[in-house]
Amino acid sequence: MSDQPPRRAHRPTPAAMPRRRPTGGGHRAAPGGAAPAPGRARRHDDHPAPTVPCGPPDPVRDHQAVAPYGLVPLPERPMPAERLQESVLRDGTPQERLLAGHDHRVPGTHTGWIDVAVRTLSPTFVGATRGGGRPDRSLTIDGRAALPGASLRGLIRNTLRVLTGGETGPVNTPQLFFRAPAASHSDRRARHVMRNLNRQYRHRHGAPSSPPGVPVKAGFLHHRADTGGWEILPLPVERPLQVRLTDLRDDLRRFPGLPPFELPPHESGDGGGPSGYVPADFHGPFQYLDVVALCPDTHGRTVGESRFWAMTVLPPGTEVTFGHRETARHRLRDRWEQKRARAEQSLRRAAGERSRSSSRGRRNDLDRALERVDHIGFRAFDCVLVLTGVAGERKNAYLFPKDVDPARRLPVPDHLVHLVESADQITRFQERNHPRAAPAAALGTASGRPRAARRVDGGLARSGAEPVWYQEADGRVVSFGRSGGYRVAVGEFDPVSRAVPEPLLTPRRARGGTGRAPDVPRALFGDLDLLPARDNAGSAARGRVSVGSAVCDDPDPWFAHPLRVELLSPQRSCFANYLLQPVSDRTYGTSPDLVTWSHEGDVRLGGYKVYLHRYDPLPASAQRYAHLHPDRVAAGPTTRDVLPMREGLTFHGRITFTNLTDAELGALLRALHLGNPAGGGDTADPLYAHKIGLGKALGFGSVHISPALYLIDPAERASSLDPGAGVHRIGDEGVQKLLDSFGDALLTWEREESVRAGEAIPDDWSDVPRVEALLLAAQWRHRLPESWTRVMDVEEFAVFPVLPGLQDRFAAHAQVPQPGTDTG
Repeated sequence: MSDQPPRRAHRPTPAAMPRRRPTGGGHRAAPGGAAPAPGRARRHDDHPAPTVPCGPPDPVRDHQAVAPYGLVPLPERPMPAERLQESVLRDGTPQERLLAGHDHRVPGTHTGWIDVAVRTLSPTFVGATRGGGRPDRSLTIDGRAALPGASLRGLIRNTLRVLTGGETGPVNTPQLFFRAPAASHSDRRARHVMRNLNRQYRHRHGAPSSPPGVPVKAGFLHHRADTGGWEILPLPVERPLQVRLTDLRDDLRRFPGLPPFELPPHESGDGGGPSGYVPADFHGPFQYLDVVALCPDTHGRTVGESRFWAMTVLPPGTEVTFGHRETARHRLRDRWEQKRARAEQSLRRAAGERSRSSSRGRRNDLDRALERVDHIGFRAFDCVLVLTGVAGERKNAYLFPKDVDPARRLPVPDHLVHLVESADQITRFQERNHPRAAPAAALGTASGRPRAARRVDGGLARSGAEPVWYQEADGRVVSFGRSGGYRVAVGEFDPVSRAVPEPLLTPRRARGGTGRAPDVPRALFGDLDLLPARDNAGSAARGRVSVGSAVCDDPDPWFAHPLRVELLSPQRSCFANYLLQPVSDRTYGTSPDLVTWSHEGDVRLGGYKVYLHRYDPLPASAQRYAHLHPDRVAAGPTTRDVLPMREGLTFHGRITFTNLTDAELGALLRALHLGNPAGGGDTADPLYAHKIGLGKALGFGSVHISPALYLIDPAERASSLDPGAGVHRIGDEGVQKLLDSFGDALLTWEREESVRAGEAIPDDWSDVPRVEALLLAAQWRHRLPESWTRVMDVEEFAVFPVLPGLQDRFAAHAQVPQPGTDTG
C-alpha cells in the first residue's frame, strides 16, 4: 500500500506471451516423475507421469486448475459498430441518425420482433422472491415463474460482447488485496510462487510498500482529535498475548452481565455447522472487553513462548488470589504435558539421528519445565480482549496489554486508513462487531471508556483506541489491519484498468460524451455517451433492442425440494486463474514464475469469463443435488436456501428491435442461436445452450433459446387495418442469410486484425479463437463432465494451479479414453 506513483516493471509484456497452451497439455508428463510407492500417501511434490491422460487434471499434482468457468481471450480492440452498418452508412445516412432514429424508419434497416421460447435444461434460479422463513424462490410475475427481461438482456448483451470483442469495463473496480504472505508450504512450486511474490512486494516502486520480510507487530491505533492525524502506539510486549477459547469460555463466567460465550463447533464438539467457523453474531459483547490476564513468567528454548499465553482471565479490578494462580498453574501444567506427549511421539517416529536429537531435546526441556512448574510465578497484565473473526480452525483469542508507552508513536498515512475502511476491506464480521456505536478500547483506565465514533459500521474508531496489527518501515506504518493475517494491497485503486487493453476498457463517464466510437453492444443496446457531444442535446441514446420478460404457464415449476447452497467463488485476486500466464514447454505443467497483480504495468486479463454447462443426466431426477438438501447441510453465514425452477420448463417472451441493418440483426440472432442451426435445433438436447441466473457454478441456469423472427413492412402495415398486416414470419433460409451477413462482417474484421497482428488468418467466423472458445463453453451436447468442471478446495488453490484455455481443456478431455472404447 504505497503512496508513491505506480511505476511499470521492466519485463516482457504478457501481450507477447503465447496466448494458448499446447494442445493436449492437460497431463504433460513430469520430467523424471514417478508414481508414489504403494501404500504411501501422495505428497504435493509427487508427480506421476502417465503416458496417456486418464482423467481430469489433478490441481495438486498437475498444477492445472479445474473450474466451472473458462476464459475467452480478449482482442486488442473491439469490433466497431460501423462494420455492421456499412450497408446504410455508405448510402449517406449518418451513424448518429441511425443510433437515435427511434421516431422514424431508416431506409435499408429492419424493424420487428423475435419471439423466444426458453427451455430450461437444468434447474434455474433467477431473481428472488423472498418469503418469511421460507426459501428464496425464483422471480414470479402475476404468480407465474418468469425470467426477467433484465436477465435475458444481460445474457444477450454479454454473448454479443464476447462474439464481437466488445468493451469490458468492470462496473466496480475495487482495490485488490493479498493475504499476508504465507511463511511456507509443502509444495515446492507454491514456495517458489510465494518467494517471487514476496520479492515483488519488497522491490515494487523501489520501496517496500508492504514488506513481507518485516515482522507483523501489534499496537493500538489512535486518532488525534487535535491534528486529525492517525498514529499507532506499539504494545509493551513483543507480540499480543493469546488465550485458548475453551479457557476463555470458562473464565468469562466470572464476569457479571455477560451472555454465555459459545464456542465454535470444532471446539465445542457438538458437530453443528462447518468446521472452524466462529459464529459472528454473539461476539459483540466480548469485543474489546477489559480483562486481567495471568501469564507465566518463564523463559527457555522450548517453553519460553508460554509467557505470551494467558493461563487465566479475570475481571478488571480483581485481586489475584492463590486460587487464581493455582488455576493458571494447572492449565500450564496441562499445556506442557500435552507438548511433552507430542515430543515423545515425534521421538518415536523420527527417522534420522538429527530428528531424534531434536525431539529428544524438546522432550528433556519439557521434563525439566514440568519439574519446576510448582515454582513458576505469574505476571498480571491489564488487557483488552480482541476477537478476529472467521479464519480456519480458530482456537484462540488475543489479549492486547494496555500499558503502552505514550512517548512511542508511529505515524499512519491517511490513505491507509481510507483503504482499511473501504468496502472491500470491511467484512461482515467487522460490520457486526464494530458498529458505529460500539466502544473502542480505553487505554490507561478500566472503566468509563468513551463511546467510539465510527463513520460506518465496521469502520475505525475516532475516539479511544483500536487494537491492530501492523508493519513499519523507516519509522512509519506501511500497512495495518484487524488481524495478524490481514490483507495487503496489490497496488493502485483500479488495477483492472492496467490488465485490459486500453481500447477495450470502458472509460469513466464524461459530461458531453467521451468521443469513443461505439462498439456493437453499445450500438444495439444504447449508452449514456453513445452520440457525439451537441449543444442542444445530450449524448445519451436508448438502445434499438428491447428485451421483455419471459413467463411460464406451468402450474408447478419448482424443483422437488429446496437447496442449501454456498455462493462463493474466487475473487479477482486469484491471479493464477484470471491473469494471462507464460507458457514454457521446458517446465513441468505451468511455469512457476507466475504473473501476479504486483507486476503493476505488465499484467493481462486472461479473457471474458464464461460459465460452462455441468449437468449430467441421472436415472432419477430426485437424486440430483440431494447433497444440498437443507436436512444435510448446516446453515451458515455464506449459505442460502433457494428453491429453483426445475428443468424441462418453457418460457415465452419477446425481443423487439428498431432500425437494425442485416448484419446487426444477424448479430442479434447469432447471440441467440450461438452455433445452433437457423431453426434452433433440438430443444431438449441442443448442440449449444446459454447460462443464466444464480448458481451457474453449481450447474444451475442452462437454457436453450429458440427464436422466431418477425419483420414489419411499414408501407403494407399502414395500408390496412388488419392487425397482422405487414408482419412476416422469416423462415430458416431468411434467418440464415442474416446470420451469414453478420458472419461475413465479423470474418472481414478479424482477418484485418490478424494481418495487423501477424497472426493466423481465420477461414470462417467460427475459426476466430475468441468465437471458438465461446462455442466450446456453450457446448451442451458435448460438454465436459462434472469432474472436469468442479470447484477446487482451499488446499488446491494454495498451490497456485493455472487454468488452461478452453481449447486445451476440451482437447485434453478428448484424449481421455471413454468407457467402452478400444484403446489398443
